[in-house]
Amino acid sequence: MDDRVVVGYDTSPESADAVRWAATQAAGRGWTLDVVHVWGFAGQEGGGAGDSWLGREVQHQVQETAEEGATVAREAAPGVVVEAVVAHGSPVAALADRAADARMVVVGRHGAGGTLTALTGSVTTGVLHRAGSAVAVVPRGSWPAARAGDAAVVGFDGSPGAFGALEAAADQVQQGGRPPLPVLAVTAWSAVGAAGRGAPASAADAELLLDRVRTWAATRPDLAVTCEVQEGRPVQVLERLSRRAALVVVGTRGRGGFASLVLGSTSRAVVQRAHCPVLVVRRAAGDVAGPA
Repeated sequence: MDDRVVVGYDTSPESADAVRWAATQAAGRGWTLDVVHVWGFAGQEGGGAGDSWLGREVQHQVQETAEEGATVAREAAPGVVVEAVVAHGSPVAALADRAADARMVVVGRHGAGGTLTALTGSVTTGVLHRAGSAVAVVPRGSWPAARAGDAAVVGFDGSPGAFGALEAAADQVQQGGRPPLPVLAVTAWSAVGAAGRGAPASAADAELLLDRVRTWAATRPDLAVTCEVQEGRPVQVLERLSRRAALVVVGTRGRGGFASLVLGSTSRAVVQRAHCPVLVVRRAAGDVAGPA
């Protein structure tokens, strides 16, 4: 895996915030950053602009857009090593392919003309489904507010994916030159309908799940880990906590609580409604389920 972050840029304010957040993530870890602007047709030289004077001018303007995104990144995180990349074809395929060996791919929650839309269609949803790396979705206005957040919040349901989310949160809060933020692991319970979906039906059941987090936390004395049980639907709980969080982290392949499949309702709703960036973490093949 390359120590690299990939972010999509399309000139929209949402994508600019995504670039700023991605730049701070890369700079804080000494990783490089690829700012990717997608235009034109795959498999055609210059995206199909042609080699005429007008075609070359179009290609120049497209490259300038990518460079504009790189400038946004450098202003947000001076010293970050950034490359302005022009890719052609489907934005979903271009971003996912570019991020195949990267640490994460970052997209804005909405974009200009649907280029980086959220869950109403297109690129963000497509990247969430297709990318093999972790995917961070950044809502407009969450930068720089997210940098002042008081914790990285992890939705925990006891699944293997939830342990992957804990590990990812632990990595996120440990950035060079800054004291680590606390990690807040939260399990929601509801006596109404939740049990049928695999979520805890009582506060006592939720506490039993969080005992697994406490066992994990005992192996990480370098972190401040707090556990909370909250009553309510997981989406509502995480949305509320995201108002003061630096980041919300969810895993894939959950048990119907916080970390359901990316295709499922919980992850979609958290990505759509959170007030801070959301990191969706994929569980690598062969990962264990965490401490028993």
